[in-house]
Amino acid sequence: MNSPDYAGDLAAARTVWEPSPVLGGAGMFVFTTYATLPSLTSVGSSDGSGDALMLRKLVGMKREKELLARLFGIGDAGGLANPEVRRMLAGLGDRHRRLRGMTSEYLDLFAGVIAIAPLRVRAALGLELGPNDRYWRYMRHSLGMFGADLGDRDAVTRSCARFIASNTGAGPRTAAYVEHLFAAHPDHMRACVNALFPETRRVLREVTGVRTP
Repeated sequence: MNSPDYAGDLAAARTVWEPSPVLGGAGMFVFTTYATLPSLTSVGSSDGSGDALMLRKLVGMKREKELLARLFGIGDAGGLANPEVRRMLAGLGDRHRRLRGMTSEYLDLFAGVIAIAPLRVRAALGLELGPNDRYWRYMRHSLGMFGADLGDRDAVTRSCARFIASNTGAGPRTAAYVEHLFAAHPDHMRACVNALFPETRRVLREVTGVRTP
C-alpha cells in the first residue's frame, strides 16, 4: 500500500475487472467452476454430502460482487489501501480456513480461479488486454491477505486446468444451484460460458441441459 507502484497496480486491476460484462461474467465463472468441483463443494458441509454452506451462500452472488467492487475500488474509494477492505479479506480468509475439510491446496486453487476468471472472460469476449504484470501483482498481494499463495500466472493457470480436468463432476445439488443462478443472471451466464473450462461446460450440459460450445 505504501509502494509507489500501488496506484498503478490498483488501476490495472480495476481495468481488468471493471466493465460490467466482465465483472458479472467472471463472478459466474468462479461460481460454476466451484459448483462443479464436488471436492470443494463438500468443504464446510456437516457430513461431507456436498450440501455445503459455502455453496448455499454463494448462490446470490451479491456479497461476492460487493467484495470485488470494494477490492478494486469500483464505484468507491476501495482497494487494499482501505483498512476495511484488508480486514474484510483477512476475515473472509480466516473463515474459509476454519471450514471443515479445507486444505491449503483448495484455498490456493480457489484464489487461482478468482484471479484468472476475468482474464478468461475478457478473452472470450474479445477484450484481451495483453500482458498485465501489474494486475497479477495486485491479485497476489490481495489473495495473500486472504491466506492463499498465488504464484506465477502461467503456473497458476496450468495448475487450475489440471485440477479441474481431474476433479470436475456433479454433486447432489449442483443442478439446483446452477439452474437457480442461471435463471437469476442469464446475462452473466452468456458472458462467461465460452470462458469456462471444457470439463465445466460438460457438466453443465449434463445436469441442466444448457447448450454450451
